[in-house]
Amino acid sequence: MPGRVASMLGNTQSQIPLLRILAIYAGVSLLVLELLPIFSRFFPAPSTNITLWAKITLLAFLPVVVGIFGARTLKRRTLPTVESSTNVATLFQIGSASVDINKRQIRFNNKPAEVQPKIFDLLVYLLKQRHRVVPKEELLDEVWPDVVVSESSLTQSIKRLRDLFRQQGVEQDIVRTVSRKGYQWDHPVKESAHQPRPSAPFWITLATPVLTTAVPAALMVVLMLYQHNQNRPLQPAQDTDYSLAVLPFSNFTGEGEFQYFSDGLTETVTDSLTRVKNLKIIAPHSVFSAVEAQQDFLNVGQELGVSHLIIGSVQRDGDEVRISARLVDVVNGQQLWSQMFQRPFDGIFMIHDEIARSIMHQLGSLFHISIPSLALPTEQHDSFDSEAYRLVLKGNELRRNGDQNGRVQAISVYREALTIRPDYPQAMVALADTLRTQSILGEIPRQAGFAEAITLIQRALRINPEDGEAYVQLADIQHRHFWDFENAQSSFEQALNLTPGSAAAHSAYSRFLSKAGQYNEAVNEARIARELDPLSRSSASSLAIRLIRARELEEARKCIDDFKQHHPQNANIPWLEANWHIRFGDYTEALQWSAQEELAYLRLSLNAIALHLLGRTEQASQQLNELIATDASGAAFQIAEVYAQWGQVDDAFAWLERAFSQGDPGLSELYSSVNLENLYTDPRFESLATRIGLPPMPLSITKKSK
Repeated sequence: MPGRVASMLGNTQSQIPLLRILAIYAGVSLLVLELLPIFSRFFPAPSTNITLWAKITLLAFLPVVVGIFGARTLKRRTLPTVESSTNVATLFQIGSASVDINKRQIRFNNKPAEVQPKIFDLLVYLLKQRHRVVPKEELLDEVWPDVVVSESSLTQSIKRLRDLFRQQGVEQDIVRTVSRKGYQWDHPVKESAHQPRPSAPFWITLATPVLTTAVPAALMVVLMLYQHNQNRPLQPAQDTDYSLAVLPFSNFTGEGEFQYFSDGLTETVTDSLTRVKNLKIIAPHSVFSAVEAQQDFLNVGQELGVSHLIIGSVQRDGDEVRISARLVDVVNGQQLWSQMFQRPFDGIFMIHDEIARSIMHQLGSLFHISIPSLALPTEQHDSFDSEAYRLVLKGNELRRNGDQNGRVQAISVYREALTIRPDYPQAMVALADTLRTQSILGEIPRQAGFAEAITLIQRALRINPEDGEAYVQLADIQHRHFWDFENAQSSFEQALNLTPGSAAAHSAYSRFLSKAGQYNEAVNEARIARELDPLSRSSASSLAIRLIRARELEEARKCIDDFKQHHPQNANIPWLEANWHIRFGDYTEALQWSAQEELAYLRLSLNAIALHLLGRTEQASQQLNELIATDASGAAFQIAEVYAQWGQVDDAFAWLERAFSQGDPGLSELYSSVNLENLYTDPRFESLATRIGLPPMPLSITKKSK
């Protein structure tokens, strides 16, 4: 506490008995409050809230007890002596400069100098820690504990501190920069302590602790009475919705190859937080996009629409790695929590896991929300784990490039990780996801790719049955390739139960619901995915597609316009615009957009539909014939869509049967296609849906098509 208040309260010897009195009184009070419910069973008080009035009575007597026992203690108090006073240094002499911590003043040649408050705090902290190198993260935490500042701000503050002494004739740099570690004081220092002050008068010394306890006690009494009279209890903290973004952990190491470690830490923490219910956690893709566009952390938080940010950094120093993490309020920039971790680097498998658990625990305490327990892996964490984990992180980095070459390299790295650790579920899930993507894009044979992917996922779930991402992949393969909609529904439910905050899970479930004919539910899930991943191209286009299918054309129009504004060159725009204008009835505009579609089979099918609706049937037939001639084996489903739009029902079913015999993955879109509505009332449509494994189409949809 400040020196003036300390002197009024008396020396340390006189404070200790008072603290003991307060501790004993608090303990007795808590015991009484715990016993009150038992007493009330035998002595009921029908007209009075006995617990409330007991609290008020105990609070009212608190200053009385302090006064009585405090007076007896202070009568025996003696004047403080030099020996009993503290010996903490408060004066530092640096050549011609003197630093007085109590007065927060620096003097050169006995003349006071102006210095900014934070520069003075930085000076004092470096003086006190002058016998060691102080890391940058520690200085940021200690000198700016309640705000978020960048490393460049620290560098500028160090420069101003050096300039302050240079201007007074000190040529040597008083602070030395230690490369990749931090800063250290580098100038001779003499220290001394203030002489103890004489004790204050008896009545002041006694009044201070009494008033210190009486004022807050009175305020608490007023607050309790107000709540009692208004009969409006405070809402529990669990009802509050919190939103959070984990910013990419800054890599202070300066090694390009070490970036995979910091990115992997960001993803691990984010993935862990998606398990928390009632917590809106922004997907990494949107976070990375916002950070690239904004330099200021608080602006990033505002753009993402979150209430809090997790900001951190990593720095490798030889065989050790130092990681800092802090929780920041976006509204006022206040730092709510921070922690430093320093661990051996060869245990990176455990470092990410430990930090994710620590952050989740702190969020549970600060936000008063329920935190799910994270099951510890059953295998022993040894050097093999760390090497396999390192390879998975590198594979993830390769996959982020989004190109075919990156996927090929990632698969090789994942297989190497499984060679080191054959029962490593994280490597299995990552490899399965890459194989699934390659199969969808036609980069590898579909049958073999999906078969290996589902085998890997099932193995991973046997080892770790609480992996929400694995259930999402399992559900996608089940309905997309094997047309097993019933088990896919179960897998999606399991995934969302384990990771309710996963944007990827909600987006995939939205696609599934649309394929199952539940269009409104699909829109709701797409909205959730969009909220969790607001800057993602895929979440925006997916929501627009679901809205078009649900005939929510007004909202779909707004969504498409917003999508075009943020992603003007995206390849999905022509398809979205063409389908929207066909539903809206503007076939000329639809034709202009379909002509810009890059994929030939989509361009030809959309052209054929739009031209036929415009009455240009000969040109429409030319487009369809070209599609049949060039891609009959791969576009059987799209050909059926064209015939359905033309009203040639028999031809449409003939091509749907051909798609079925070829195992065309487009058949899983039987309900979600916007072009097959003319077939809904035909018995052949229901028969085909049953053979595919689709659930019965809701009656509300079939009635609309009549």
